[in-house]
Amino acid sequence: MGKQENKKQKRQWMVLAFAIGAALGSLYGAFILGPALGNIMEGVAIGISIGIGAGVSLGTFVETGTRAEKISTKENRLLTAVVIATLLLVLSTAFMAYSEFS
Repeated sequence: MGKQENKKQKRQWMVLAFAIGAALGSLYGAFILGPALGNIMEGVAIGISIGIGAGVSLGTFVETGTRAEKISTKENRLLTAVVIATLLLVLSTAFMAYSEFS
């Protein structure tokens, strides 16, 4: 065959975080949202959506921190706001699922 060059491959945080977010989101939906909503499949679907969103936002945050070029303070604040909003979304869905509606 041919001679392969030894190149250091850059780790792709976005893809890794997307997959981990989807897996954790399905667990979150199956064990937290699903029983609270009374429908496991609906909880899993919502959980996967939330997990993918959380994974992408956290993956973007980590990936920009490992790049050689620096980001501006405006972009840094925006990424921080996205991560905080994602965490608030996850916590608020858990609290809404377990709150009692009268």
